[in-house]
Amino acid sequence: GAAFEKAKLHEHSNVLVGELRLINELAHRLHRSLELTETIQFACKELLGIFRADYCSIMQVNAIKKEFIVLYSNLAQEIGRTSPLDQGYAGIMWSTKEPIILSDYNDASQVKSHLMMVTGSRSLLAAPLMVNGEVIGVVMITHREPNYFSYDNYKLLQVISSHLGLALSNASLHAEVNRMVITDNLTGLFARHYLNERISRRQKRDSIGSLILLDIDHFKKVNDTYGHQIGDSILQQVSKIIQTSIRDGDIAARWGGEEMAIYLPEVGYEVTVKVAERIRSRVEKETSPRVTISCGLAEWRRTDDRISVESLFYRADMALYKAKHMGRNSIRVG
Repeated sequence: GAAFEKAKLHEHSNVLVGELRLINELAHRLHRSLELTETIQFACKELLGIFRADYCSIMQVNAIKKEFIVLYSNLAQEIGRTSPLDQGYAGIMWSTKEPIILSDYNDASQVKSHLMMVTGSRSLLAAPLMVNGEVIGVVMITHREPNYFSYDNYKLLQVISSHLGLALSNASLHAEVNRMVITDNLTGLFARHYLNERISRRQKRDSIGSLILLDIDHFKKVNDTYGHQIGDSILQQVSKIIQTSIRDGDIAARWGGEEMAIYLPEVGYEVTVKVAERIRSRVEKETSPRVTISCGLAEWRRTDDRISVESLFYRADMALYKAKHMGRNSIRVG
């Protein structure tokens, strides 16, 4: 009996040592990277291996929209899916801040889980990802067989989830700092330096591209008449019109003051004029108090003698100068 007990203790200690090594290695790898996508993909892959699970889904809380969003899952169709904060097992963890172990989903009919239904899973292991006592996300691991996960698995996931929560928080903060560096806080458009970098990269691999440089007409008069708060509102209104008038791949930036710039990759004058006219018309109709804009356009082609960001902006600026001195509320091509 003593020998048997000693053997069991030795076996249990070996398991604990193995788990500690695993946690240490996983924590080191998670905190080494500040790239959100890389961190989440690595964590999901490792969790699938550690628990020999069929599916893994890591979700993040969007506090503004009050919803969960699936950051990554080995079930591709799940990535990007959103759900309310009070829905399913993720909703339970959001409210209770407690992990979950479920032996058989078929016997838990009182809770409806999208992940369990689409994967045909019956066993669930899940934990909230917490930082400073707040739930910032959840991790959910499933298996098609019932009664698959053990209580030791449950305890191990709790330890891993604490490291994963910190890694997710750090990566999210890093992404937010990067976004703030390249984004203008008032308008939500990209910053000037970011636009320059993107155009320079595109000119190295594309064959054509166009630039719209626009300026809000008589903006100083708007500020003098209505005040700077209304002036800021006008900048935001015009920025919103720009963002909803261009393609996802186009790059809109605040160039400075009331000037804004839009780069359209792989597009020439014919399309650019139409885009500029769409924006000009919408600004005139949709802003309050009503303002107008003037636009200067320029394009570059691979066959040009000189290709640079500076020459592209110079020609667009000269075209904008013509538009401003020929009545405003107009479009000119450089």
